[in-house]
Amino acid sequence: MIWEYEGPQEAMPAEFESEDILLEMERLLYEDLREEMIRKEIEALDEEDAYLAQAVFEHMQLKGEGAENAKLWCPVCKQGELRETHNLIHCTLCKMRLDLEEDKVNLDFLRERLANVHMEHLDRGCTLSPKFCLHDMFGLNALYIRCDECSTFEVVV
Repeated sequence: MIWEYEGPQEAMPAEFESEDILLEMERLLYEDLREEMIRKEIEALDEEDAYLAQAVFEHMQLKGEGAENAKLWCPVCKQGELRETHNLIHCTLCKMRLDLEEDKVNLDFLRERLANVHMEHLDRGCTLSPKFCLHDMFGLNALYIRCDECSTFEVVV
C-alpha cells in the first residue's frame, strides 16, 4: 500500500512529497499497532472467560468422582449450599427454593441436570458463565439457565 501511495496529484517538490509519504507510513504503523493491541486484548479476554467458565464449572462440582457425596453449590447465588428437605430443595444463603411436590427430583438429579445444561452451553462455544434464575412461567416455578451472549434460555428443572 505504501508503494501505491496516491498523495496529492499536484507536482510538489521532492521534499514535500517524501514528507507526505513518511507521514502516511507513520499513520499506517500506528494503525497496525492499535489493531494488534486490540487483538491481543480480545485474546486475553477470551482466555479469561474460558478460565472463569471452567472455574465456575468446577466450583459447582458438576463433574468428577465423589460428586454424589459432595456439596452442591447454589447455581443462583454461587455461594450457598443446596439442601433437600422433604419435597423442597433450597439454598442456605439466598431465597432459591424449588418446591418439588410429587416430582421425582432430588439433589442428585439436580446435580446431573445442572452438569448437562452447563456442558451443553459450553459445547455451543460460548465461554461466558451462564446465569441461573428462578422464574414463574405458565404457572410453573422453574430453574432456568440464561446467557445473554449466546441467547440461551432453557429449563433446568
